[in-house]
Amino acid sequence: MRFLIVLLAALGAAVSARAAPPPLEAYGRLPAIEDVALSPSGARFAVIVADKDGRKVIVRKSDGEVLGGLAFGKAKLRGVAFAGEDHVLITETATVARPVIGLQETEMAGVIDFNLKTRASYMIFGKSNTYVDAILGYHGAREVNGRWYAYVGGVTWEKVQPHADAGVVYPDLYRIDLDTGRPEFVASSAQRIRGWLLGADGQVMANSVFDPNRRQYTVYAGAGMEHALIQRAGDDALSLMSPGRTPGTVLVEERTDDTVLVRELPLGGGSEGAVLITGDNTAGPLTDPDTHVVVGITSLRGQSLFDTALQKRIADAREAFPGEHAELMAYSRNFGQMLFLTEGPKDAGHYWLVDVVARSAVPIGDVRPEVAAADVGPTRMFAYKAADGLAMEGVLTLPPGREAKDLPLVVMPHGGPIVPGDRVGFDWWAQAFASRGYAVFQPNYRGTLGYGEAFRRAAEGQYGRKMQTDISDGIEALAKAGIVDPKRACIVGGSYGGYAALAGVTLQRGLYRCAVSVAGVADMGRMLIWTRERGNPRDGRALSFWRGLTGAAAGDVEAISPLRFAAKADAPILLVHGENDTVVPIEQSRMMQKALNGAGKPVDFVLMDGEDHWLSSAPTRQAMLSAVVAFVQKHNPAN
Repeated sequence: MRFLIVLLAALGAAVSARAAPPPLEAYGRLPAIEDVALSPSGARFAVIVADKDGRKVIVRKSDGEVLGGLAFGKAKLRGVAFAGEDHVLITETATVARPVIGLQETEMAGVIDFNLKTRASYMIFGKSNTYVDAILGYHGAREVNGRWYAYVGGVTWEKVQPHADAGVVYPDLYRIDLDTGRPEFVASSAQRIRGWLLGADGQVMANSVFDPNRRQYTVYAGAGMEHALIQRAGDDALSLMSPGRTPGTVLVEERTDDTVLVRELPLGGGSEGAVLITGDNTAGPLTDPDTHVVVGITSLRGQSLFDTALQKRIADAREAFPGEHAELMAYSRNFGQMLFLTEGPKDAGHYWLVDVVARSAVPIGDVRPEVAAADVGPTRMFAYKAADGLAMEGVLTLPPGREAKDLPLVVMPHGGPIVPGDRVGFDWWAQAFASRGYAVFQPNYRGTLGYGEAFRRAAEGQYGRKMQTDISDGIEALAKAGIVDPKRACIVGGSYGGYAALAGVTLQRGLYRCAVSVAGVADMGRMLIWTRERGNPRDGRALSFWRGLTGAAAGDVEAISPLRFAAKADAPILLVHGENDTVVPIEQSRMMQKALNGAGKPVDFVLMDGEDHWLSSAPTRQAMLSAVVAFVQKHNPAN
């Protein structure tokens, strides 16, 4: 298929000699486009944009005509989706500082409905005396008898009582008439940890229940708990995913000790069902916008549709972007229109609307408009082996215009830690360092998703142990290849990456000239206590996960806590932490700062006022990046 490409000037211009790199603000600003959505017909799309005035949602027709928009200022928008053609659902989160339904300070979500017919908007459960003004689970939107409904988890204030299950109240299932905003009760949680799956008609097809006493999951047909379809033991044994390929079937993800698979189960029971996926722990369903049946599978490996004609449409659309990584972000019915995000050797990120009928690819906008093509550092996967022989890889980003030889290095392990791994593309943090002359390596250490269940489970008990040496083994391999100078390396990371940075100069030592921890854990023992105290006392899955990963059940976690080895730190440390972090409490960095000061070790601390764990605010993200790059340049100059 030949596409008529409407190119942006930045892509069509000839690449000239590289002058001074862009300012750090070009990398540290919020993405100019943060999320996109496409209506079922493909005639309308919505984008979350960020500029100097804050975040906005803008809705356009496929020809570019603006249908409407909302300004949110500093609000933290997390996603946008269509419910039919006339309702745009916008997810917003906020840090809640008061205990609500048994939770301590946490990040709570709300959903705003923007009605394109009336141009009116409101928050679901907002300003209500009956319902807590938060969404505790979003389960999709359905059209029932000509009206559109959003299905959400909700709690009434009447249920919020101190005696209700030790202060924990489980959300019931409600549907919200999007034209009126009126909630309607659908099904009770029965005070259980529960998930719901809806059919195209808005009826509950199946539900899942986790029993914390037996540590087991059960998936039931319908809204009740009478007809069990499948039952498995384990904290993450089952996950209810989507309707199946045909009416009367559902997809369930099952994890065993050595693999992960997705079954298609008949609601009538009596069958183990067909296995559609085996071994891919990043796979999920692609569903039809109208019928909601699964039409294909998506994962880090790409998309695989059951209908070969639809598969060809995706393949043909990608032909519009030769040499680019084109990620499918949204699609209309029959994949007639699709939204893609492209990144590549000379591409800092662009969103495109592809119409396979009109054979056109029209630009929606730049993600990083201040970063020119010549300023994008080349990226590739670099394969190596850990000390125990486990094969792994990471993303290597090189400075633009420099030979890949004896380069200064910034090692940047990802957070999570059990999350999909880093992939080739434009990473704003890595590219900021590359623009200043550094090679950047992002290792996908053991436990990273996307490499199979054996790789994932190889992380059990290895937090701060083999997960840590996986990172330094990558440095050794890069040095042997002649790409980096191992004596000119710093380690920088956020969340688990921040922990790895601290561990790199306290537990390991002799590897790095400096370390930067952004919201990293310093004392795992206290972190486990904090996790237990703030969680659901009946649940325990989060605590069990961390105990297994750190090996706490078998040994002393002090042996992997950088705080306990602060006096042995052999390089300067920068600590950066958000004041409102609800994932890793700021006390972790404050304790580390105190221990380092007490031991006479060089340490700097940057407090990000009002910031959360995800660097959601533009000013603090900019301040963080400036401080981190300056710190690395001071202790590990690129020239």
